[in-house]
Amino acid sequence: MVTKPLSFLPAYFSRTAVLAYVAILSVCLVVFSGRRLPFLWITFGLVEVVTFFWFSYLLTRRWAALPDPVFRKKLLTTALVIRILYVVFAYIFYKAMTGKPFEFLVADAEGYHQTALWIVDLVKHGNISTYFRWQFRTGVADSGFPLFLSMIYLIAFNSIFVARLVNALLGAWTCVLIYKLARRNFGEEAGRISAILAMLLPTFIYYCGLHLKETVMVFFLMAFAERADHLLRQNTFKTWNLIVVVLLGGVLFFFRTVLAVTAWFALFSTLLFSARRLIRSTRKTIYILWLTVAVMVLFSGRIFTEVEEQIKGRTVNQARQMQHFATRKGGNTLAAYGKASIFMPAMLFAPFPTLVHVEDQQDKMMINGNMFTRNVYAFFVLVAFYVLYKKKLIREHVMLLALLLAYLVILALSGFALSERFHVPAVPFLLIFAGYGISQMDRRTARFYVPYLLFIAVVIIGWNWFKLAGRGAI
Repeated sequence: MVTKPLSFLPAYFSRTAVLAYVAILSVCLVVFSGRRLPFLWITFGLVEVVTFFWFSYLLTRRWAALPDPVFRKKLLTTALVIRILYVVFAYIFYKAMTGKPFEFLVADAEGYHQTALWIVDLVKHGNISTYFRWQFRTGVADSGFPLFLSMIYLIAFNSIFVARLVNALLGAWTCVLIYKLARRNFGEEAGRISAILAMLLPTFIYYCGLHLKETVMVFFLMAFAERADHLLRQNTFKTWNLIVVVLLGGVLFFFRTVLAVTAWFALFSTLLFSARRLIRSTRKTIYILWLTVAVMVLFSGRIFTEVEEQIKGRTVNQARQMQHFATRKGGNTLAAYGKASIFMPAMLFAPFPTLVHVEDQQDKMMINGNMFTRNVYAFFVLVAFYVLYKKKLIREHVMLLALLLAYLVILALSGFALSERFHVPAVPFLLIFAGYGISQMDRRTARFYVPYLLFIAVVIIGWNWFKLAGRGAI
C-alpha cells in the first residue's frame, strides 16, 4: 500500500472513465440502432460524465493545499453556485418540455406539492390538526417532506422555485458534512477528495432541481451520521450532543422508515463492535442506556406499527413489486425474474444507465451519465474495503460500514433494488469510501481499473439489451 495518501484524483482515472463512457455509448448506438438514445439525452450524458470526472481531477489537485477554512468556504460556495445554476436551468427546462416546473411523468413530486399547499391552507384557516389526524392514519414515513415544503411555502408565497433554492442550500451544506465525516474517519486527503466528488456529483445536483424529498432526506441523514460520529469519538460526555443525535435520528422516521431503522442499527452496531480505543467501555454503557430509552420512545405508536409492517412484508413486497413492473403498461416482462439473489451482487455498482430509447423513460435517459459515474466510482469503494480489511481497520469505521451495507442489503431485498432514486441515501457513504479508496491508490490496485471498466461495460450493454428485450423491442 502507499505510504503517503494521494491528495487528488489522477488524470488517468478521469480520462479513462470518460473514454469508457464514450465507447459504451457508441456500442449501444450501433448495436441497438433501432432504439438509439436521442441526441438530447446523449448531450446530457456527455455533460454529466465529462464535467464530473474532469473537474474532479482538476479541483482535487488545485484545492489540495488550501488551508482548511479556505477549502470549506470554497467547497460551500462552489457547491451552492453549481446547484443554484442547475435549479434555474431545470426550472426553465422542465417548463419548456412539460409545461410545468416538474419532471417528465411527474408523480410523487406533484403530490408533495399539492399536499404542502393543503397544509398551508389548513394553517391559514387554523385547522392544521386535520392534517395530523389524517397523516397519523396513513403513516408518518412520508410526512416529513410535505411539512418541510409547507414551512417554505408559508414564508415564500407557495413558491416552487424558492423551495428548490432551499434544496440547493441544503445540498451544498451536505457536501460540508461529507467532508467533516470523511476527514474525521480517513484523514484530510480522503476528506477533501470525497467532498469535491460530492460537490460535483451530477446525482446530487439533479435532485436539487426536483420537488422530491431526496435532497432534504440526505441532508438530515448526513447530519445524523456526522453528529453521531462526533459524539462517539469525543473524549467527554455532553448531553446536548446526545440530544441532537436522537432528534436527527427521530426526524429520519418522517422521511423513510427503513432508512431510519438502518441509521439506528448502525449507531448501536458502532457501540457494540467498535474498537475499545475508539469508544471506552464506560462511555459505551452510558450511550447504550441513553439511546435504548430514546429508541423505546421513538419506536412507539404509529412508528412502531410501520416498522413492524415493513418487517412482516419483506418476503412478499419484492415479488409483488417485480410482478407489477412486469405487467404494468410499458413494463418489462423480464422483471418478473428479479429477486434478491440476483440484485445482491450488483448493489455496490447499480443502477446502470439507460443508453437506448425507451418510451416514457425520459427521466432515466436524461440521467444516464449520473448512473455511469456511480458505476465507475464504485471501483474506488472496493479499493477502500480492501485496504480497510488488509490494515485491520474495520472496527474503526463500523458506523459508516454498517449504515452503507445494511441499507444496500435492505434495498436488495425490496422491490426497488435497481431504482436510482432509492439508492440516493447510500451515495454519500459510497463517496466517502471512494475518496478514501482514491487516496490509497497505488500501481498494484490501479492495474485492475481497466479490467473493472471492461466488466462494467459488458454489464451496461447487457442491461440495455434487457430493457429492450423485456419490452419486445428486439
